Amino acid sequence: AARSFSCEILARDWFAFEEDGPQGYAVHILGPDNPGGSYRTGIDVHWVEKGQPGFVDFKRAVEQLRRENKDTGSSATGVRLVRVAGAFARVFEVTEDRRLPPERLPSSKETLHHYIAVLPNGESYFIIKLSSTRDVYLDFRDEFNHFLKSFKPLGYQ
Repeated sequence: AARSFSCEILARDWFAFEEDGPQGYAVHILGPDNPGGSYRTGIDVHWVEKGQPGFVDFKRAVEQLRRENKDTGSSATGVRLVRVAGAFARVFEVTEDRRLPPERLPSSKETLHHYIAVLPNGESYFIIKLSSTRDVYLDFRDEFNHFLKSFKPLGYQ
């Protein structure tokens, strides 16, 4: 609805919706459940706009997203520069442990895998994240790369 970017999604059965958040808006694109049914793969696109409450600059956002957390077992790979829509996005992967499903028992510990790209657009930026369980994350790597190659910011800078 905000018409702030365009992109292509390879899978036709994914469902997209947009919502406003405290730092800007977010688009969520929901894909399939993992084989155990405890987590739904999805792509999230967050627009982080300078001047919004809690805004941190682009470099600090990358540092925060990559920060290790002993409580969740969160760890990150190194940062790669990837050209997205004529700019250099910082792309990396993060894994973390969570109890799934979170809203009911019994739950079990699952490792989540996130492919993350932080794309500057002027002083603001997009955070693009594909999340899935560790057992299926490789199934979506090509989907994420295609999504990034097709991603084009519209009307900002």
